[in-house]
Amino acid sequence: MMGQLGSRVLLVDDEPLIRRLITGYLVAAGYVVRAAVDGLDALQKLRGGLPDLIIADLDMPRMSGIELLHIVRHRFPHLPVIAITAGSLPDDMPKGLGADAYYHKGGLGLDTLLQAVTRLTRESSGRTIAANPEDKPVLARMDGDRHYIIHCGDCLRSFGVPRDRCCLGPHDQWTTCVHCGSPVQFSIACSDAKVNP
Repeated sequence: MMGQLGSRVLLVDDEPLIRRLITGYLVAAGYVVRAAVDGLDALQKLRGGLPDLIIADLDMPRMSGIELLHIVRHRFPHLPVIAITAGSLPDDMPKGLGADAYYHKGGLGLDTLLQAVTRLTRESSGRTIAANPEDKPVLARMDGDRHYIIHCGDCLRSFGVPRDRCCLGPHDQWTTCVHCGSPVQFSIACSDAKVNP
């Protein structure tokens, strides 16, 4: 069973052996595979272009597959995702974040994974592509007297920026997300700027 020639797969797994094994199998079946070592690395790769399908391990350091799945469902709902795990599926998976397919690393052969990849890459051509999020600056909010809290649109995490590193006023500013390294444009509400001389 061959996939659509040249379909692009982003494989996200922290285990080098699993990445090599799955990559080799999918490349032999005609897929183009990029690999990422965890969810944050996957976000970096997504900035360089969207794949036709994502395969993501659920248990990874820095950013788990569940958190990555949340981001993908929020930002790219048209992308099919296969969740893979060596353990059991988590009981606390948030509703609405379900993957399109699940694959157990130890229990099923790679043919089963290939069948799911082939089916989902064929079906994904009929999905609606989500519009890119608007490039509006996020509004920073004060956290006490010393920090502004900023929400990153890429990794959907929040982080603090010391007030003394910001130019006070309503104009737009830039910072780098401490979690994923994305540039984040933000602005400070006029009321916050007036409160902090």
